[in-house]
Amino acid sequence: MKHPIFRRAGTLALLGALLIPQAGALSDVSNWAQEGVAAAQEAGLIPSTLETRSATGAITRAEFCGIAVNAYKAVSGKAVFASGKKPFRDCDDPNVVAAYELGLISGRGDGVFDPDAEIERQDLCMMLYNILNTAGIDAPAIAGDACVEDYPDVSEINDYAVDAMITMVDYTVVNGITIAGQPATLSPSSTATREQALIMATRFCSAFEDASDHASDTSSDTTSDTGEEPDLTMPLTDEEKMELVYGVGGEKYQTAEEAEANMVEISVPVWRLQEDGTKTSGTAYLQVNSNLASIYEAIFEEIYNGDEQFPIKDVGCYSWRTGEHSQGTAVDINWEENMEATINEDGSLTPTTGSYWLPGEDPYSIPEGGDVYNAFINHGFLWGGNAWRSKRDYMHFSFFGT
Repeated sequence: MKHPIFRRAGTLALLGALLIPQAGALSDVSNWAQEGVAAAQEAGLIPSTLETRSATGAITRAEFCGIAVNAYKAVSGKAVFASGKKPFRDCDDPNVVAAYELGLISGRGDGVFDPDAEIERQDLCMMLYNILNTAGIDAPAIAGDACVEDYPDVSEINDYAVDAMITMVDYTVVNGITIAGQPATLSPSSTATREQALIMATRFCSAFEDASDHASDTSSDTTSDTGEEPDLTMPLTDEEKMELVYGVGGEKYQTAEEAEANMVEISVPVWRLQEDGTKTSGTAYLQVNSNLASIYEAIFEEIYNGDEQFPIKDVGCYSWRTGEHSQGTAVDINWEENMEATINEDGSLTPTTGSYWLPGEDPYSIPEGGDVYNAFINHGFLWGGNAWRSKRDYMHFSFFGT
């Protein structure tokens, strides 16, 4: 029996990015998919679980969870915090857990997710559709050319996925599959390759990233009672810093729940270093203290626009542990090449985290007085490379100097 599908037609102008795919993201990318995979990399959609995987191989249910979580972050502007819960007895992948807690997936029942099974195209569409519901984004019918009823196999869509596939076809997230001499089909129960899935997710983000009202959720309010914007480039006293981060009379967060309620996720531009020595533009996502969000954005904008084009491959801020990371007021950059080390009696250093610090030799090592150093220092941060007598922490920049 055919599904009662109403004709929805639409045109969508998708912005194509002429980008160079970053090394190490995926292998064996097809020629036709080069631009699309590069755009996915630029948008921060490729999870680490896909690195070095074959782009032409079928994507699994767990793998697409990683893409879907990143797509949710991209269109909603909201942070996604890891949870220790285990909703499935056959999978503890944090991306799968996050997707479940966001309401993007439900599993196969009886505590089974089947993470290594290849995902069907209709289930892929369903996960993207659920992102819209979770993020509170409307997807109204649009007038144009794309329409599911133009495909001969439309009746093969399972009932639960009908609305999802209608929406994804309307917004040109999903196109039909064409085999020479045959009409294009939706192939809802067929699988998708990793490169196909990434391109669909990129189209999805292009279509809906402006539909969310997340700007008001992620922007920090640093306006003073007088209505004037504070000069965030001027050094602040410890008292002024406490007031800025915690409010008048406020104190440091005592629990992870309290801390996470005061974190937001920001996206910042970064340079990525390729194997051939060239640098390409990318995006990094950081969970930071909401009251410092605009400062962090300004810092990374300055680094990105600096003459060095300093490459950043690893960067982290909030993590519920000791020190300022638990407050979202400290950042670590390129930890392997910017070691934390104790200072021995003879002045030598013994690494405790990371391997070395070789500014001028290793492009990922942060030089004192360079663009990264200056950007943080100019905004009131202290650098672990010269802040203490007992150790060096070259990766570490902290707002309170701890």
